[in-house]
Amino acid sequence: MFNIINKSELIAKDLEFLISQQEYVKSIPSERKLAVKYNVSRNTIREALEILQNKGIISLASNSYHINSPKEDYDWLEFFGKKSNHRVKNYLIKNTVIEANKKIAQKLKVPLATPIHYLIYKRTINEQESAKTLSLDYIYAPEKLVEHLPLNKLLEHSFWDLLVKSYRGTPIKEYQNLSIESVNFEEASLLAIPVRAKILQRTSIVNLNNNFIYFVSKKVPENVLLMQVDKDKNNE
Repeated sequence: MFNIINKSELIAKDLEFLISQQEYVKSIPSERKLAVKYNVSRNTIREALEILQNKGIISLASNSYHINSPKEDYDWLEFFGKKSNHRVKNYLIKNTVIEANKKIAQKLKVPLATPIHYLIYKRTINEQESAKTLSLDYIYAPEKLVEHLPLNKLLEHSFWDLLVKSYRGTPIKEYQNLSIESVNFEEASLLAIPVRAKILQRTSIVNLNNNFIYFVSKKVPENVLLMQVDKDKNNE
């Protein structure tokens, strides 16, 4: 079954593209000018602008539509080699070595009972004098990859930051899957959300020179935003 996109949705998509390309930087043209540009009624333009408002891309103030500053994905900036202007803190919940069971052995492509470092930590950020919980992260990595990492620095640095610095120059590939999941009682308590609340789950397999890391991040949706690698980052 196909969904037919109406004019207002098409205009909203075009305006969003123009904003992403910085054709419009601080504000967008008036409803009247946009109606002339797209040769549609002002009601159609208002519907398109309402779509952008609901997505948090623009806001209406003093009869003008202003472009909002993009929200940072604090939880994943470091993985892409970027730095946030805000301070992220990690709270280590579990740091131990386990033997790979069948599921983990398959994910990491290692024999059963291989020593696996198992980490769980919660990521938070202080913003405007209030603390926000970003995610609960689970990491399964071969012990030989982790044994030389300075895990005592996890409070101020993400696992990925430590990994990239320790294996600088080694190619890292990441394959991910996104899904909407519910949390159990323990996870809800750690994330400070209701039991069985819906969260965004990012499951990844990271290939570090043919050594694999299995990563699951359970994110509080309102505090994170999906982020793509910049085009210039892909070319490096």
